[in-house]
Amino acid sequence: MVERLPFLDVLIAREHGDTWRMYFGPASWCPPSLRARMDEYREIFPVSRPDADDLMRFMGNARAHYQHHRVKDGGVEILAKGRSALTLAPWLEYLVRSASAPSN
Repeated sequence: MVERLPFLDVLIAREHGDTWRMYFGPASWCPPSLRARMDEYREIFPVSRPDADDLMRFMGNARAHYQHHRVKDGGVEILAKGRSALTLAPWLEYLVRSASAPSN
């Protein structure tokens, strides 16, 4: 049996106003910690606004290779494979957790 490496295909886009939604591609792996938050359409709502510069620093510090594309609304599309997909998972988890955290 051939073991498949995880592949992440994620789009984080503006929903309306200052709310954001995370979309996982149909063949994309989803980190187990996020799977419970995902709806039947492979989406998570709400999430925090993505910061592509922070993503670049985070992945660069880990020396993890990935691709990203900034979209006009301030969102980002991200592709990562193997170890890089595993490295990316905590960054995605942070966007979900921080949107759900109570504000003071």
